[in-house]
Amino acid sequence: MSAPSASPPLTSLRELRRIMPLFQRYRGRYIFGVIALVGAVVLRIAVPYILGQTVDVLRQAAADPNGAGVNATELTRLALLGGLSIAAVAFGGAILRTGSRLLVLGNSRRAVRDLRNQIMAHLLKLSPSYYGRNATGNLMSRCVNDVQFVQSLLGPVFMYLAETGTLYVVSLVFMMKISVSLTLLSIIPFPFFLWRARRMATRIQKDSRAAQEALAEVSSKVEESLSGSMVIRSLALEDFDMARFEKRCSSYRDLNIKVSRERAMLGFGMNLLASISTLVVLIFGGPMAANGSISLGDFVAMVFYLHMLAAPTGVLGFVISSLQRGTAALARVGQMLDVKPTLVSAEEPQATSMQAPSIKVTDLTVVLKNEKGEPRKVLDEVGFTVPGGTLLGVVGPTGSGKSVLLGALARQLEVERGKIAYDDIDVHDRGVADIRRDVGYVPQEAFLFSASLADNIALGRPEASRAEVEQAVAASHLAQDLDQLPQGYDTVVGERGLNLSGGQRQRTALARAMLIEPQVLLLDDPFSAVDASTTDDILSDLQPFMKQRTTVLVAHRVATVQAADHILVLDEGRVIESGTHEQLLVANGLYASLHQRQQQREHLREELGDVDLDDFNQEEEG
Repeated sequence: MSAPSASPPLTSLRELRRIMPLFQRYRGRYIFGVIALVGAVVLRIAVPYILGQTVDVLRQAAADPNGAGVNATELTRLALLGGLSIAAVAFGGAILRTGSRLLVLGNSRRAVRDLRNQIMAHLLKLSPSYYGRNATGNLMSRCVNDVQFVQSLLGPVFMYLAETGTLYVVSLVFMMKISVSLTLLSIIPFPFFLWRARRMATRIQKDSRAAQEALAEVSSKVEESLSGSMVIRSLALEDFDMARFEKRCSSYRDLNIKVSRERAMLGFGMNLLASISTLVVLIFGGPMAANGSISLGDFVAMVFYLHMLAAPTGVLGFVISSLQRGTAALARVGQMLDVKPTLVSAEEPQATSMQAPSIKVTDLTVVLKNEKGEPRKVLDEVGFTVPGGTLLGVVGPTGSGKSVLLGALARQLEVERGKIAYDDIDVHDRGVADIRRDVGYVPQEAFLFSASLADNIALGRPEASRAEVEQAVAASHLAQDLDQLPQGYDTVVGERGLNLSGGQRQRTALARAMLIEPQVLLLDDPFSAVDASTTDDILSDLQPFMKQRTTVLVAHRVATVQAADHILVLDEGRVIESGTHEQLLVANGLYASLHQRQQQREHLREELGDVDLDDFNQEEEG
């Protein structure tokens, strides 16, 4: 994605205002850092002044060593005194310079820690639909790479701008005390080179932003390839996937080479500026020193002043480009922080706790957008009522909106006011955290963290005892698989539960939901990776647990929900049938058709032996 060719000053200032609170938070350290920096610059400028004075004294002594001037002993003493003065001043300047860097750069690390915490806290408040519209790799690039560029604004860029500005002001004051005309002649090339640096920095900003976008694409591709590694290997797509990755890496490489080339040209221009300015001093300052308009010591000091300005001026070009790059990164981070959380609690939420509440859904319509921003209606005027303490089954073909419905009930998706209520209290009038505390949600794709099995189960109740964890494990029929785990409950399950099978991951997620003892249990096909016999056993053992709660169970197998108090049949986001198992069979609609096909496959399974036909069921329903 290309960036504008130039960043308007007002836009840059608006972006930079975002980090003002971070400066304010550590303003004391920043103030002391700037004071130390100014002191270091003043002492640094004092070195050429002392050197110039020493040269004048030595020249006077050399012209008349035995006359009215100083003698050889005095000359040696003055030279030694001058050298010691320069060394003392340089040492003091070094201490102050080191102190300023510790304060300013240390502050940048403290501030960027706060920024990372702010970003993480903000991301945790955003709804799942935001992550559906934005690639994970892109968000990671903003959280890692862009934040690193913002840190340069808070540290090196701030420090070098303050140091260079102070150096210019103090140096020009000392140089004008020597000769105003010579000073003005020597800085004539500066405006042209700074204008040129600004133009080059604009190009660097444009290409840097493009490089950052390319890096986000690389990060997104890596995340995609790692997540889908099993699919890639199973379809022998390694070469194809590698070619796509190399294409993105090549684009990122080319953009970085282009930026490096432009930065090198910028540095070359600044060095050329220093050489031209020194040449001007030599051409015009030499005759002035010869005819006595300025002393030899002043001429030497002037040359040193220009050399002192040359290096910061050369760095200034890089600082400008870093400023532009950091501002671009800050804009990207700001775009993320500007996203308003849509799942927010009421200003004065009702604090009533739920006890197996009733659920009422009225004309619920959900429209989701993909990464391209294209809308798609997933649920269309869905309505139903679930009495408290009962079990509602939901079935339907793949893509009919079952998972989205459970996401809305779990307050994971944005819904309009008046669409979902628990115990006749609208979800907008309850606190989001309160609803999520009372609702146990088991998604179809169980996510586990790289921690022990016990820690994953106790994630919602860290204070739970081992006995309570074991009870939840037994109810989810995961206990029978503990012998397969090397350290039992203490086995680290790996990233995303890689060391567990699909069925074990689902039962772990079920045990995690049961452990928090929710009043509403939302199960999104939690047995899709579990065989039919184990599913029946789990459902049988869950009956006492579910009788004390309101439960919504989504399943692709009709047999899983046939014991439900009421069943909904979804198709293309609409409720097309509802009733009990017996009523839906008599209606001879989609539910009866699904039931008949699945029964035929069960009979086929018995004839063929121990063959898993669940995948065929899902393909048929899709």
